[in-house]
Amino acid sequence: MKTNINGVMYYYEWLSGYESNRPTLVCFHGFTGTSQTFAPVFQKESDRNILVIDLIGHGQTDCYVHPYRYQMDCLCQDIALLTEKLGILSFSLLGYSMGARVALGFTCLFPQKIHQLVLESGSPGLQRMSERMMRKRSDEQLAGFIMSHPMEAFVDKWEKLSLFDSQKRLSSKIQETLRQERLSQQAFGLACSLWYMGTGVQPDFWQELDKIKSPTLLIVGELDLKFQHIAQSMKEKQPDMSIEVVSDAGHCVHLEKPEIVGEVVYTFLSSSSEKR
Repeated sequence: MKTNINGVMYYYEWLSGYESNRPTLVCFHGFTGTSQTFAPVFQKESDRNILVIDLIGHGQTDCYVHPYRYQMDCLCQDIALLTEKLGILSFSLLGYSMGARVALGFTCLFPQKIHQLVLESGSPGLQRMSERMMRKRSDEQLAGFIMSHPMEAFVDKWEKLSLFDSQKRLSSKIQETLRQERLSQQAFGLACSLWYMGTGVQPDFWQELDKIKSPTLLIVGELDLKFQHIAQSMKEKQPDMSIEVVSDAGHCVHLEKPEIVGEVVYTFLSSSSEKR
């Protein structure tokens, strides 16, 4: 389904059907992904509505809009309006990688809307200005590559990142589905995501972590040492956060271990809602 939010057509889907008396979990995918990445995770019957959204520039959501609409605060405002339009005033939120950064930004902007927060392989950003500038240049170079080469050339380059090495162990069918998802993207959408919402230009949320009062779970893969370290550092800033390290998984935990991630998320949502 699609809906118009201030001139941008957003695609969304209920993976579980919708019942007004059930709580809702909203899910944000990662860079080069779509909402369909969460389908294998939420296949079992649930007492929750599962709402997945294609973020701006990805999947079936518009990409050819003013680049400023890609800025994180603009995207978060859009998501707030979208969920309100669907009659959802508050909800739990799950984000993966880029989607985790958006989920964290949304929680900082709209804390009153978030019951529980789940961040999979997420980061609050870069704290040092020198790191931010280096990452900004790197993202700009990658965006330039995307705009000047066929999508297949970019996907070939993207898939060779060491961050995704563990995905090479997945079945050929899953790998091909993932590749087709990446190939289906529009170059302009991906480039704008890097230019206006990349890690180098996003706000630094490290100083906001101790203000988050919603129960928060950090999911990381056992093989993803970089994001394990980030998760531990986040917990040092906000000790109330919980960390779940999923065995034998890399950066995209829900892709490699969908059933385990589904169980972990449902358990967390159920247990933390009982404590509220």
